[in-house]
Amino acid sequence: MTSLGPTPLPTRSTVEPLPVAAPSPRSAALPLRHDGFRPELHGLRGVAIGLVVIYHVWLDRVSGGVDVFLFLAAFLLTGTFLRRAERGERLRPVPYWARTFKRLLPPGAVVVLASLVGVFTLLGADRWLPSLTDAAASLLQVQNWVLIQRGTDYYAADDSGASVFQHFWSLSIQGQVFLLWPVLITALVLLARLLRIPVRGMLIPVFAALTVASLAWSVHSTSAAQQIAYFDTSARLWEFAAGSLLALALMPAATAAANHEGPAPGEPTAAAHGRRRAARPAAIPARLSQRFLTARVLAGWLGLAGLVSCGLLVDVQGAFPGWIALWPLTAAALVLLAGSTRHRLSVDRLLSTRPARVLGDISYALYLVHWPLLILYLAATGNERAGIVDGAVLIGVALALAWLLTLLVDSPVRRWGWANAKPWRSAAVAVVALVVGLAPVAGAHQHLNTEQREAELRAVSDNPGARVLDPEFTPHPDANPDASVLPTAAMVTEDWVAGSDPCTGELEPAATEHEALGELCRTVPAEGSGDAPVLVSVGDSRVEQASGALIPLAKREGWTMVTLWKGGCTYAPDAVLSEECDAFSRAARRYIERVQPDAVVLATTFVTQQDRVEVVPDGMATSLEDLRRSTDTVIALRAMPRLPHNPVTCVQDRGVEDPRCTTDLPDDLAGERPDSALLTPGGADAGSPGAVVPLDLNPLVCPERQCRPVVGKVTVFIDAGHISGTYAASMQDAVDQQLRSGGFEW
Repeated sequence: MTSLGPTPLPTRSTVEPLPVAAPSPRSAALPLRHDGFRPELHGLRGVAIGLVVIYHVWLDRVSGGVDVFLFLAAFLLTGTFLRRAERGERLRPVPYWARTFKRLLPPGAVVVLASLVGVFTLLGADRWLPSLTDAAASLLQVQNWVLIQRGTDYYAADDSGASVFQHFWSLSIQGQVFLLWPVLITALVLLARLLRIPVRGMLIPVFAALTVASLAWSVHSTSAAQQIAYFDTSARLWEFAAGSLLALALMPAATAAANHEGPAPGEPTAAAHGRRRAARPAAIPARLSQRFLTARVLAGWLGLAGLVSCGLLVDVQGAFPGWIALWPLTAAALVLLAGSTRHRLSVDRLLSTRPARVLGDISYALYLVHWPLLILYLAATGNERAGIVDGAVLIGVALALAWLLTLLVDSPVRRWGWANAKPWRSAAVAVVALVVGLAPVAGAHQHLNTEQREAELRAVSDNPGARVLDPEFTPHPDANPDASVLPTAAMVTEDWVAGSDPCTGELEPAATEHEALGELCRTVPAEGSGDAPVLVSVGDSRVEQASGALIPLAKREGWTMVTLWKGGCTYAPDAVLSEECDAFSRAARRYIERVQPDAVVLATTFVTQQDRVEVVPDGMATSLEDLRRSTDTVIALRAMPRLPHNPVTCVQDRGVEDPRCTTDLPDDLAGERPDSALLTPGGADAGSPGAVVPLDLNPLVCPERQCRPVVGKVTVFIDAGHISGTYAASMQDAVDQQLRSGGFEW
């Protein structure tokens, strides 16, 4: 599924109308009307949201409409503040914020809560916690940053489907700019008044510089890390700045000595006060007027065609928001430049029709509801995308829900006289909507955490995990045969192993190691004496999860454990893997040589991602020789399997007893280790300095060569490639016995 969509904008009744001239024989050829609401802009929003829905539902693509909506949002916002500034009025950003979020938050809160009902009803429990996080982030206008963190976080849950809240990323960026732009414009206007220069003379250079700087950053970040740039506010600011520049270019300048060329909305006309009207523009020659009108009509159609075709001809999801995003913005700008021509063949006639106006009226609500409706439908049916018929039904349902949301929530709140009378009342409505939306989210999160804690309190008796594999195991007399599996279904994807404290003192990475290890180095300190032996666990996330069996042993035996874990990076300082992983391994080697720990645990084999074959990393023999000179004992961990499917989702879909959720342990992981020649270095006796002690967890992870999803009421895997931290901890006694049999002494 694609995951992107446009940013909805306030409907026409919430945005201060743009001044537009009444049509006349002389003014009909001017590029813009300047006497009121611009129907073609409102219709453009309707067409754009229609394209977004069609592209998402039927084409499984992104239309580029999001960029248009960001562009239009700034165009309208800047126009509102520019008119006030050039009339000499106070800009009053706080009341603007109150009115804006009073309108945006109530419909958003309703959709968030309704979507959560769908998530808890139709999606697996492993999706609940991420969805709660997304719900809160959406209401707090930071969903784009959550998506950036999740997209770059190796340890983020393996989501088999898009979040129902993923479309809030653009609303979040819009909300952030709605907070930033009024502050920026107000500061610039105050500076312009202080320096006695025209307001536009201050605004235009700043927004031009912002456009250039942000576009340059967008092009760079899109080429370097497009999945981050797509959701990055700083890479999107140029689209807002470009919309502001267009508003500054197209808005008519104020005239008259007091900067009061025309009345503010609701004020008496100049004629009523007896003031002299502003001079009308000179008449345009008929031939030039006709050519100008034709050019505007053609520009409007060219803009609409560019907007419609953008998503078909350009990989928006994979190429934006770099320079190619100029395409839809230019298309939107052409429609705005064409303006209201009233030509019978013009685009503005099409965009002013009732269907386009209605679509514009419900555009915000339609954007809110269409995405969760689509995602929940696909999850419920198991389809990868909607077909022609069911897609049409989905679009129809989305239109109906959007109309109801607009009728019952959006319009009443927007037109609420009591709330609109004073800014503090508008702010109060926004705060209430935020609380109403966040309270159930916080409550659900607390309930899931409480459920997990209550299950953990009975884990000793009810959830033995790997201890059931001990031939001498005896069930606890108080064991509940109906006890919940640990971790609970909602928490299973969060069950990662982690060090508890940052590395300090002698264990803190040195200056040459800090760049690669500073954020990674953690410790599980021994209780009591500061002279405790040190065990360093180094490697990737699979070593991390396996170390869940070593942490309780180290604490019990009075050892301090240092963790150097980097997701996706096996410790292989003598191999060439990637620039990032090679830097990690080299820094980890320097750290170990400097610290001289008493023992080091690392994976000396790994299973390839695609073929799932066990191999020995290049240069491992050399790496082990170096380690033997820096530590007394090397614990050589054998790789665990990578499963062909995610057992967590399999259990949720089919049940724990379904044989399809159990996988056979591959033959190569059950036979002789490919690194066996490295486990008896130089004839060193086990337990002597430099000994390499083997550790093979596969008989515990996949007993009897069967990789079952649950063993002893404990979930074994959190995804296809990692065991759970809870199950790893349950293996501690068996791991201790295996290490001691290999000659290791605590």
